[in-house]
Amino acid sequence: MKAHRILFIASILLLNTFFSRSAAYAQSGGIVRDRVGKTITLAGDNGDLKIRVNYSQGCVLDEIIVKGTEVAGHGNVVFSGFKSGDSLYTSRQSTGQPEIAIEGNTVNIEGLKMGSAGFSATEQWIFKVVGNDISWQIVRQYLNDGVIDGNYFPCWQFNSMSTWDGAMLDNGGVAWNRFLSESGDTYGVNAGTLTFWSRKRNSCMRILSDNSLPTFKTATFSHLKSGIYSVAQSSSDQAVGTKFSLRRFLTTGESVFAPFKVSRSVISNQFTIKALTYDQEYDRGVLKGIHEESVNEILNTIGRYGVVDKYLYGSNGWRTGWTVLQEPWLALFGNAINSAEFIHGFSQALDYAKERAVLPDGRVLPRWHHNDGDAMPNTFTPEGFYECRWGYMLDAQPAFAIDVAEQFDLTGDIAWLRGFKPTCEKALEYMIKRDSDGNGLFEVVQKTHQEAKGTDWLDVVWASYEVSTINAYMYKALIRWSELETLLGDNATAEKYQHLATKLKTAFNKPVADGGFWDPKNQWYVHWREPDGSVYGNNLNSVVNFLAIGYGVCDDPARKTGVLKKIEELMVKENLFIWPSCFFPYEENVGLLNVNYPYPNYENGDLFLAWAELGTRCYVGENPEIAMKYVRNVIGQYEKDGLGFQRYTRVLQTGAGDDILSNNIMAIVGLYRNIYGIRPLYNRLYLEPHLTKELNGTKIKYWLRDQDYVIDLSQEKYSISLKDFRISGSQPFAANIDNEVLEFFNGDESAASLQISGSQTCNVDIVVWDTTSRLWIENAGHLKKNIRHELHHLKPNADYQLIVNDKPVRQITADESGILRFEYSVGQDVLKMEVK
Repeated sequence: MKAHRILFIASILLLNTFFSRSAAYAQSGGIVRDRVGKTITLAGDNGDLKIRVNYSQGCVLDEIIVKGTEVAGHGNVVFSGFKSGDSLYTSRQSTGQPEIAIEGNTVNIEGLKMGSAGFSATEQWIFKVVGNDISWQIVRQYLNDGVIDGNYFPCWQFNSMSTWDGAMLDNGGVAWNRFLSESGDTYGVNAGTLTFWSRKRNSCMRILSDNSLPTFKTATFSHLKSGIYSVAQSSSDQAVGTKFSLRRFLTTGESVFAPFKVSRSVISNQFTIKALTYDQEYDRGVLKGIHEESVNEILNTIGRYGVVDKYLYGSNGWRTGWTVLQEPWLALFGNAINSAEFIHGFSQALDYAKERAVLPDGRVLPRWHHNDGDAMPNTFTPEGFYECRWGYMLDAQPAFAIDVAEQFDLTGDIAWLRGFKPTCEKALEYMIKRDSDGNGLFEVVQKTHQEAKGTDWLDVVWASYEVSTINAYMYKALIRWSELETLLGDNATAEKYQHLATKLKTAFNKPVADGGFWDPKNQWYVHWREPDGSVYGNNLNSVVNFLAIGYGVCDDPARKTGVLKKIEELMVKENLFIWPSCFFPYEENVGLLNVNYPYPNYENGDLFLAWAELGTRCYVGENPEIAMKYVRNVIGQYEKDGLGFQRYTRVLQTGAGDDILSNNIMAIVGLYRNIYGIRPLYNRLYLEPHLTKELNGTKIKYWLRDQDYVIDLSQEKYSISLKDFRISGSQPFAANIDNEVLEFFNGDESAASLQISGSQTCNVDIVVWDTTSRLWIENAGHLKKNIRHELHHLKPNADYQLIVNDKPVRQITADESGILRFEYSVGQDVLKMEVK
């Protein structure tokens, strides 16, 4: 007995050792199979990601652990399958016995079968542990033709809606769980790669889709009755339509996507699962003087929420399902969100709108919605674009052209821009023809407010005939496209646009008595004027005046200072956290009565955050402290209520409105564009900061065109760095760094003034750059290197003196194009080029 007992105890110890070693093995990376429990545990090398496959009844993932937290388990499993009719067939009840094979870092599971006699499929699952990640391929074979009413390829069931804050999507959008708050809430979208994140746990789980497979991918995010967070991915060989008109969001728990047919075939879905650290993966740098975590969350959530689906970008959101082409700031979202997938997605959205929202005569249909409830009769297209029932929104014409121009600033894709040239010219020509009296101002469709029709972003205010907002848009569009036409080699059209812009500007700035928009008595611009000379919206409209100043229509320093001073005095008097649509009431009966009156209400005086970027743009040149105050106010409001509203009431400054607008991020866009001064341009990264003292020491990580820059900011000096290249200065400049070539652009010039090449390391500090002297400090490291230099914009055939460390070195003559070239062995030297 004692011998048997000793043997038995030894066996237990041996088993305990085996299981403890197995656990340690799975924790540190590898594959462990439990034949008795019928499970296979896979873990990445660093232990941050662990999944367990359970094949005791069918086949599921019954446990997922990300950075030590179980995100799926206790019955919340990951499975595959499909719904056919009312029947659900999944891998949880496979009718076939799984066959398991493990070799090295790979697990191969075959024999899964699901379905009925009429329609069935088999599946093979292949897992691989690759470093810290785990890949999973599902190969599905449809054994006969059929109809799929719901696809789970696979379906992830996380423990609760609070497991993740949401998922960022590879179409540029976000499935934000805050807006899936009620049981039955469902959001379906065309997306493959999903990045789930938890701010509280500082962790992410990325499901990285293999986009090399030629399939159409969707994801459906659902708040189940049990509180479980369900995410169903799908892959098919055809685009899948929506079930209820064009809706992507439902509150009924029903399927967003329509049934689709499949034929006898094989299809595969493959992705890699990654465990990531949130603040590392979405690290925007060190944002001094503000709550950088809040800035990050605002951009990752509210900003991306305006993507309704692939190809559908706007500044509303997917719950209510509008995108609005009337908004000239949509490309600017990408400047601050600074996501490659978001920027690429908006280029695709503009392509989509070019083909489907622009009519043959150049008319841009101003809106998209999932049904025709907001549409003017007989204008709703099958793709969802339409004329607005409130009136002809003619701001869509210049807004579309502006968005294309500013998207080109981000991408630098000149071939893409060239493809938009005919469309944008048609859109602008549509408006250019609308100057019936030849006075330089372009007219809208309705001639008087008595027609009770809107025409611009303030769509239930009956702006008519000559509207200042639309003319300000047109000025901006004409100026931008004059520049772009020159770049594209069409000088005739460039000159035409420049002439029209100059004429418009002159007319716009005339006193109202002389046919313009300037009211010399009140010292501000009015909203519109009608054929009889009467003016309306003479109420210090923020939108009107910010557009005039921010878009450069008003360049009179006294006017600008006076308007901005008056606005700030009124803001302080009312203690408003952000600018209202207007400071004084609209005239009686010039807007929709039941929402705009009595003042202040809705577009007649409430607070809209959409124009915050333009507000900061106007103030940074006058007083950056004022611009920064309103950025801080918006961040503070976000920390109180999350900014999940359409607008804020004027009296109580509390959130209101059924819609939720992603353009509530525009103050943060203003922070990046106007205060940090980060303004990407098609061939360079331009920097023109307007910092306040508390922002000194800001260090921004900034992605642009597949390169990761670091931007250091202070009031005295700022710099742009990429790898081992760095350029700095104390005046606005731009840089382009590519293929071991550093280009310096002086001020806002579009062509480089200095080009340095021939070294993998180079730091340049611009000290003086004017017409007679160019002085810079150049450091190529401890070892001197022969570096090539080109200076541009010099006097043709003029002689220049190269001075190094205060000593004349050589005389060099610029060529007939005003370009001077020389090579010099540089260590850490002060170089100066002077006119001889």
